[in-house]
Amino acid sequence: METSLKEFKERFSEGLFEIHWKQWSALGVASHVEPEMNWFIDLEALVLSTLVLGLKDARLLNASIEWLIKNGEWLNRLRLKRIAKLFMRPPAKSSSQFGPLLDSVAFKLLDKTLREKYDQEALSVGGLRSQEAETSDYEVLFNKFQIRGIVTQPVLQSPSLLQLRLRWVFGVGARVEVITYLLSHKNGNSNAMAKEVFYDQKSIYRILEKWHKAGLLTKVKGPKIGAFTLERKEEWLNTLGLKGMPIYLNWVSVFHLLNQVLRALSLRPWSEDEYMLSSFFKDILEEAQGLGRSLGISFPEPHQYPGADYFSPFTLKVLEIIEYLKKGQEGLSQSNPPK
Repeated sequence: METSLKEFKERFSEGLFEIHWKQWSALGVASHVEPEMNWFIDLEALVLSTLVLGLKDARLLNASIEWLIKNGEWLNRLRLKRIAKLFMRPPAKSSSQFGPLLDSVAFKLLDKTLREKYDQEALSVGGLRSQEAETSDYEVLFNKFQIRGIVTQPVLQSPSLLQLRLRWVFGVGARVEVITYLLSHKNGNSNAMAKEVFYDQKSIYRILEKWHKAGLLTKVKGPKIGAFTLERKEEWLNTLGLKGMPIYLNWVSVFHLLNQVLRALSLRPWSEDEYMLSSFFKDILEEAQGLGRSLGISFPEPHQYPGADYFSPFTLKVLEIIEYLKKGQEGLSQSNPPK
């Protein structure tokens, strides 16, 4: 089975935008798609990925800005800035010519919006002017922003909004990311958690030690030094009013990978050349394999497909991932559950 470049562009782009709309719909944005009910939603990852996609879907960006103005207290701005550094980091290898996924002007405009979200004058034309000599495309979008009344309060009883539900209980901070990690993983240590949730290792370590002393965590015996497991997970879920955990994914890694693919599909000469795209896919293969493993999807080894022959095998796996992310549990085969 093969896929053409044109078909891949259409299916990938449509699927990626649908995934974002589903998550914003679950958060309370009125949209044409059903809200996400299966996957765990990571607010900071979603905000940054939406910002990256904003130049291609202004309506999506406008909806996210309106949501943040209305519900900005839910956002962990410290974590947002830490994750933004990944999205603003220049890529390596052949894709270095793409530039970073997110430019500093866009993030500054978002940060200004968050700082002044209660000041309507700050959102008027000219209120979000950057310090750049020329007006950027993002500045035009932010200055055109208008509140349309399409945002309602999130329904915190939805399993996919576990992060927001926990923030209502524990506040906006590292504790929420730690408890989410422990609820969705068998165990973990401070190093692994810090990398996953974008917090410094010392802060995570202090939380784990305090919870261990309080009897909430048990130290794991074995080769994993400093690993902890959360006891009585079912009781935690019952207390939170949940019958089970939403499907957990590292959405920072997911969105970072998928936005790189979209960038390649949007820039010439990559966007018109299967050979150059195949070379790019080999550059991001390790990242793609990491996501694939979490979904039970195996990416083909490039040495089996010389030159442009790698295009179809790789893109078919990417489309398989897109379908899984769109459909949640229904899109996952029984033989390939998320890990």
